[in-house]
Amino acid sequence: MSNEILQIFQQVERQKNIPEGELLKAFERGITSAARKVYGGKPEIRVDLDGGEMHFHWKKTVVENVENEYVEINVADAQKINPEVKLGEIIEVVFFPKEFGRIAAQTTKQVITQKIREVEKEQIFQEYKEKEGDIITGTVHAVENGNYIIDMGMVEGLLRDKEQVFNEEYKIGDRIKAYVLKANRGKEGARLELSRTHPNFIKKIFAMEVTEVDQGVVEIKYVAREPGIKTKVVVASNDPHVDPVGACIGVKGSRIQTIIRELHGEKIDVVLYSDNIEKYLESAVAPIDIKDIYIDEPNKYAIIAVPDEQFSQVIGKNGINMRLVAKITKWKVSVLRFSEFTPEKLDSMRKNFDEQVEFDLFKLNNEIEVKDLKRIKADGIKNLKDFVVADDLRLCELLGLDEQKIKELKARADEFIRHGEEHV
Repeated sequence: MSNEILQIFQQVERQKNIPEGELLKAFERGITSAARKVYGGKPEIRVDLDGGEMHFHWKKTVVENVENEYVEINVADAQKINPEVKLGEIIEVVFFPKEFGRIAAQTTKQVITQKIREVEKEQIFQEYKEKEGDIITGTVHAVENGNYIIDMGMVEGLLRDKEQVFNEEYKIGDRIKAYVLKANRGKEGARLELSRTHPNFIKKIFAMEVTEVDQGVVEIKYVAREPGIKTKVVVASNDPHVDPVGACIGVKGSRIQTIIRELHGEKIDVVLYSDNIEKYLESAVAPIDIKDIYIDEPNKYAIIAVPDEQFSQVIGKNGINMRLVAKITKWKVSVLRFSEFTPEKLDSMRKNFDEQVEFDLFKLNNEIEVKDLKRIKADGIKNLKDFVVADDLRLCELLGLDEQKIKELKARADEFIRHGEEHV
């Protein structure tokens, strides 16, 4: 029987690439568990290979009178194996009791089936683990609590509500592309965490449609996105003979239109990168012309003037366009109508910006978490001066702190203000 089991293990090793040692360890655990159920007690069994044969070593306690032969051995028999063994000690005995062949055969089948399943699951997991950061295509299988379950063939994907674009809807059976955030192990196998809002989703879509991006000739430097509304993609060329913007747009807009269709009509601006902030901003707001510009390089602050009739267009709905411009340039950018671009207006805006920098609410980030600072700023407390005069109870409610702590924070804010005014 042991030779037959060994041959089966060797065959599985060849066909399924599962090491014989792993099968042997799993078999050892399985045979011990099965023996405990059949023979009672808590027998411990070690399996080894010696000279190409399988041997079963049972751990037994040395006793005077044996009550359970599967876990005990009398002292006389034990001393035939090891003359120095004493009562109460544990000794390993090569043992093959009645009915053990049947148990071994059943265990072999169970172990091999389970091990093959485990290995195949792990192989599938590792295969999809390598797809993290890639785009994958699947079919919508179900919708659960606003989350899409995506059938990928050998695995399932989960497109959570927070990773979906707000204006995209899918029906069961629809094909869908998504970015793989992470591959997780689950009871039923690998499950992929997916996204259609991640900036890298845009990068990968461009790589799929634009050969120059895929080959590294055109580099995508930044992506700023309001999912479902608008995206700005900043590109540069590693080849002076290749126009990166033209490569992404394609002949008669063919490439960019394919990408827009995949994004369900989301607007896309392809922006040419430049180390020169003036040229960079010109590309970032194109096709709108910049008529004049003020640049504060040390503070990364710019004021641009655009034609009066294009002012609303450059701002964008709810300020989206200029918000994306700020993200890709990492500059604070203000916009004026050309008719308002006067020395007096510029001076007023510069002073206002200097005050924002000097009295920045985020100087309190050592005392208040950034997420809480963002919350109170969204609630209308824009700077340190606003913070000092804000109602204590209102701040207690917003920050979840007691009044004493609020008074301490206000004193700290007041220190920053006084220090700033001393240097104005």
